[in-house]
Amino acid sequence: MKTKILIGFLMFVGFKTFAQEDKRTLYPIAVKRQLFGVKFIYDRQIIDNASALQIPLLQARDSKVNVEFLTYKQQQRLVKLINIVPAGLSLYTIFNRDKVSSGFYWSTVGSTLLISSYLNVKSNIHLSKAINRYNEVISSNQIGLNIQTTPEHQAVVGIGLRHNF
Repeated sequence: MKTKILIGFLMFVGFKTFAQEDKRTLYPIAVKRQLFGVKFIYDRQIIDNASALQIPLLQARDSKVNVEFLTYKQQQRLVKLINIVPAGLSLYTIFNRDKVSSGFYWSTVGSTLLISSYLNVKSNIHLSKAINRYNEVISSNQIGLNIQTTPEHQAVVGIGLRHNF
């Protein structure tokens, strides 16, 4: 009796481990533009930071969404690194005022401002493309074909349509 229970338990565990994992429900991402920023709405949650959308965007497992979002993240990292330059130059200028000309200082600060603004615009375009593609992927209509056999060994063909309302 114990061996039958043990075999049944092991079979149950074995079947459970080889079963497909449950697919997580993905929700569309809404973008709400405001005067001083953008807010994202995912699963009735308001998100201020676009980096917090990484998990749902990458769970869509779409190559275009991944490329666009990872390009966004890379460009945002680059903006952060570029913004260190004027801060470091300002600190250096505070301690060594005679060694830094005002023309050099303002041209450096202005050029880093232009470069970081350009990269911010480009990265936001990539984020917008990623969100739009993600919403297309999760809300598209899907058609499937299903073939099953009856107990009398006859094939039954079924066609299914999935549409999110």
